[in-house]
Amino acid sequence: MVAFRPWFSSCLLALACACRAGSSADDVDRSMKQYELAVGLQQEGNRPGAFKTLYKALEYDPENPKAHLLLGHLFLLNRQDNPERYDREAESHFKRVLEIQSGERAAEDTLTSQAKNGLGVLHIHQGRLKEAVSELDGAVSDLFNRDAYMAWGNLGWAYLELHNYPKAIDALVRSIRLRRDFCVGHFRLGRAFLATHDFAKAEQSLTSAVEADPRCDSFQDAWQLRGEARMNLGNREDARADFERCVELQPKSEAGQTCSRYLAATY
Repeated sequence: MVAFRPWFSSCLLALACACRAGSSADDVDRSMKQYELAVGLQQEGNRPGAFKTLYKALEYDPENPKAHLLLGHLFLLNRQDNPERYDREAESHFKRVLEIQSGERAAEDTLTSQAKNGLGVLHIHQGRLKEAVSELDGAVSDLFNRDAYMAWGNLGWAYLELHNYPKAIDALVRSIRLRRDFCVGHFRLGRAFLATHDFAKAEQSLTSAVEADPRCDSFQDAWQLRGEARMNLGNREDARADFERCVELQPKSEAGQTCSRYLAATY
């Protein structure tokens, strides 16, 4: 399936930073400036520059939780480069955030829930699904979590991979109630309904997946699955249009090739 990254954007938020033990006020300030520079580099697509600048931030202040959090997400997002090493690095940085934030928390702290969410997603990729559920349960229960819709969406994803469809559906419904334009949440809900052979609800959810936000129109896997739902409902011509759109988006991808096979075999 397609790799999902919508949960990453909220991790770039800047929060006020207090002086920490072992670092002077000037070093903490320098560290935060390096972190903010790294955020800009990441947004520009300069991954090497972002990595280098974040490590510089940690030289000034080894306990800068936002630098650790962003490093964790960068390793997670690019894990295909070196899964064993990058998974180890991501887990280490996410856990370091939790260690740093384990003391008295500020009223605006969202870092703990973001780190738990990151660990949950990492564990899903690793197949450590029970651990993923544990981390994501913590993220959705966190009253400080301002992006709870992402944690609920990822918890639903973990339950999908566990084939626990009732819990997956419950979590994903909670996710999209919090964020109606969360196309990934609609997509995963459609997957859950397909798995339970509720094709009408699957079609409805997958329609939302491609229509909830203009950017979702290029969600290739959603076009494929909506075509499958419509085939099962007997809506052959609508299914054909979905498969054609799927192929148009990226013909050589796994989804594109699957849609091509549907078209060749059925029409």
